[in-house]
Amino acid sequence: MLLEIRDLRVEFPASPRAMAAVRDLSFNLSRGEVLGLVGESGSGKSVTSLAVMRLLPSSASVTGEILFEAEGKTPQNLAQMDAEKMRRLRGSRISMIFQEPMAALNPVMRVGEQIAEAVRAHNDVSKKESWNRAVEALNDVAIADPARRARDYPHQLSGGMRQRVMIAIAIVNRPELLIADEPTTALDVTVQAQILDLLAGLRK
Repeated sequence: MLLEIRDLRVEFPASPRAMAAVRDLSFNLSRGEVLGLVGESGSGKSVTSLAVMRLLPSSASVTGEILFEAEGKTPQNLAQMDAEKMRRLRGSRISMIFQEPMAALNPVMRVGEQIAEAVRAHNDVSKKESWNRAVEALNDVAIADPARRARDYPHQLSGGMRQRVMIAIAIVNRPELLIADEPTTALDVTVQAQILDLLAGLRK
C-alpha cells in the first residue's frame, strides 16, 4: 500500500463552532493505482489533497492518520511528521499539481529555472545538471523545443503549456505519489484530453 488514509477530519475555526471541511474520510491507494475523488465544489477534495501535502494553514485542525509508505520503508503518519522531514518528502517522494498554474508559477522566473529549483531542493547537483533535468522534464511532458521553451516566462506560454510546466515541476524528481488537484480546470476540451493522456502515459 502506498497511501492509506484513516478517519481523516479537517476543521477550520469558525463562529460559533469549528467548521468541518472533511469528515471521517478513509481510503487506500496502491502503487500504480489511480484514485479519483469526486464531489461538488466545497466538498473537501482540495482540502484533502492539501492535508496529505501538509500545506493547510496553521489554523486548520487535522485528526486521523495519513500513512505513506516510501519505497522500502515503514509507513509513516504524515499528519504527525515533523516539519523538516515533511519538507524533504514534499516535492521528492510526494508531489502535487495545483489548479491554477498562473497563481502557482513565479511570473518573474523562467519556467526552466523554476523546474531546476525543484531539482536542487532535493538533489545535490550543479546548476547545469539541474537545468538539464528541467529541459528533460519539459520534454517528458511533450513540450516542443524544450531547450528554448525552458527560457520562457509563464506569460509567454498558453494555458495548456503552463499546465504542462506544472506537471514537469511535479514529476521532475520522480515522486512515488502524484496528487493532481483538478489539473484540467479552465482548459478547453482538446487540451484537457491531452493533459489526461499525458498523465496516464507518465504513470505507465
